Amino acid sequence: MDWNPASKSLFATQHGRGGLYDKFPKIFTEEQDRTLPAETMYELAKGADAGWPYVYYDPFEHKQMVSPEYGGDGKQVVEKKYLDPVADFPAHLAPNDLLFYTGNMFPERYKNGAFIVFHGQSLPLKKGYLVAFVPFKNGKPSGPWEVFADNFMDVSAGAKGIFQHRPMGIAQGPDGALYVADDIKGTIFKISYGAAKKQG
Repeated sequence: MDWNPASKSLFATQHGRGGLYDKFPKIFTEEQDRTLPAETMYELAKGADAGWPYVYYDPFEHKQMVSPEYGGDGKQVVEKKYLDPVADFPAHLAPNDLLFYTGNMFPERYKNGAFIVFHGQSLPLKKGYLVAFVPFKNGKPSGPWEVFADNFMDVSAGAKGIFQHRPMGIAQGPDGALYVADDIKGTIFKISYGAAKKQG
């Protein structure tokens, strides 16, 4: 979670649940298990209730659905009004950190936008273990999310399938550079921006 400097409000990301097919194979297919529910981001206010654990967010229906533990059948929309997400992301990406960028090193389009560290993987996208960016304008998301930094999941040739790095946390340095922490090797990556130098 982090405070947005433009809206001066608190935003938070949330891990969607897993195990829909494993626990409820009569309701959900294996494909649905790979794509549901969405990971979500909320703008919080005092007394906000996003419905956990009674609901999950379906990114295809764009609706809050009743969790199967509470009588949901995969099609039942929640009647009670809960807080809607301001952004959603593919299932199982596992957002673990959020930072609103306030530095001056990166181009203006990044100012007050949200960087999100994803610690998991989306099987349909074949993407994961990355840092994403969500553009913001006037304190609200203003466009689709995009991959900002990728390829943290470096797999060595001699240890196939063993993760070398998985991003976990993000911080901004005083010069505006970003620092991304990894929780497998304890590595800290520095991401900085500079104009490309012309080759003579």
